[in-house]
Amino acid sequence: MTAQNALFLWAKKGMIKTCVIGLGSNDPGPARILSAQSALRAAFPGVRFSTLRQTRPVGFPSPRWFHNQVALCTTALTRDEMTAFLKQMETAHGRRPEDKARGIVRLDLDLLCYDGEVLKPEDWARDYVKEGVAELGI
Repeated sequence: MTAQNALFLWAKKGMIKTCVIGLGSNDPGPARILSAQSALRAAFPGVRFSTLRQTRPVGFPSPRWFHNQVALCTTALTRDEMTAFLKQMETAHGRRPEDKARGIVRLDLDLLCYDGEVLKPEDWARDYVKEGVAELGI
């Protein structure tokens, strides 16, 4: 059996899940998003990213615009493991709970879809998500 056949059988058994991730930051410049891209590439080979877009803040007052994009990857992690991994990445990139009250979001990584299950449906109405998933062919 080839490695490709083994991978196919593993995926067929439901071990490989497809995920859509929303990335966002209102730190000046896209540096945190670019760093998160590198970390996601290391963790999930083959991850693809939509175009990076600048967007107005939604849901809280902040003079800072956001850099946003969508990522598509596959993983063997469970939904809970994937969510925990993304939260750990946020913390590693400087996110602190008290910052949001001040209008600062250093890095926000949201699991938007896991194995076909839409999560955070309100985010799917945002233009950057709609445009990003269309761009990625989802």
